[in-house]
Amino acid sequence: MPRVSAAAYDTGRGSADSHRAKIAAAARRATMQAARRANRRRALPRWALPSLRAGLKLSPVLLLAGFLAWVWADGRLPEMAGKASEGFVRTTAEAGLAVTEVLVKGRAETDGAAVLAALGVGTGSPMLTFDPHAAQAALQALPWVAAATVERRLPGTIFVQLVERTPMALWQHEQKLYLVDADGVVLTDERLERWPDLPMLVGADAPKHGRELLALLSAEPLIGARVEAAVLVGGRRWDLRLDNGVDVRLPEKEMAAALRQLATVQQTNRVLERDIVAVDLRVPDRLVVQTSAQAAEQRREAQRQKKI
Repeated sequence: MPRVSAAAYDTGRGSADSHRAKIAAAARRATMQAARRANRRRALPRWALPSLRAGLKLSPVLLLAGFLAWVWADGRLPEMAGKASEGFVRTTAEAGLAVTEVLVKGRAETDGAAVLAALGVGTGSPMLTFDPHAAQAALQALPWVAAATVERRLPGTIFVQLVERTPMALWQHEQKLYLVDADGVVLTDERLERWPDLPMLVGADAPKHGRELLALLSAEPLIGARVEAAVLVGGRRWDLRLDNGVDVRLPEKEMAAALRQLATVQQTNRVLERDIVAVDLRVPDRLVVQTSAQAAEQRREAQRQKKI
């Protein structure tokens, strides 16, 4: 049986002690590291960790905001936005949202080229850049247009509904004739022969006051049908020129009563068919007739014959 010496025994025992020492040292190091980590965590305030996480999440947004601020300060952001918008509109037009038809209803006198110019569009124009409200305002600024409705009907139709003005009279001003409506709006000065039956208004402000007069003449057709021209005197009252050359001087007020009086006298006595040059109605309840020089001479001659 082999014998174990004391030296061999002592060596084995030392190795076991050394192994246990290493384990203990490793445990102490782990404990110290854990304590240091715990101390670091305790050193930070409670709000620090959530704030740190939020900052990490917001960092891309902050970077983007900083970039946009730099681009804006450099003056490039509006240009970039404009290019992006132009690209989007161009893409929609290429996809089919472009003007293919302009449909106009209610147009009789308004020039077609003027309508298109007011709309500001043509075939192929992007629908999304068309402004119906601006087009409506531009159309209603045209002389013949009293009202306009403008619609954008996708994918490619612009619809326009016009209400045109109604001519009321011819207006003579500074040796020139114009066509005007009931609001005194000048419609045109061309091809006026198309309205031969309209009365003529004369005077600087005649179109503004003509509606009332023409309404009163319409109510007395026995007189109104014979009026060829109406002259506004002093901006206050009217003189009428009839188809036989007789002038009718109306009062500043109570025009309706004066015209009714003249119509009654004409119906009973045919005063307007006599050899007269004027009828003065400016004095209330009185009708003054001015005869012609020839009629006056004939009357004097008749009186002389009676005396013989």
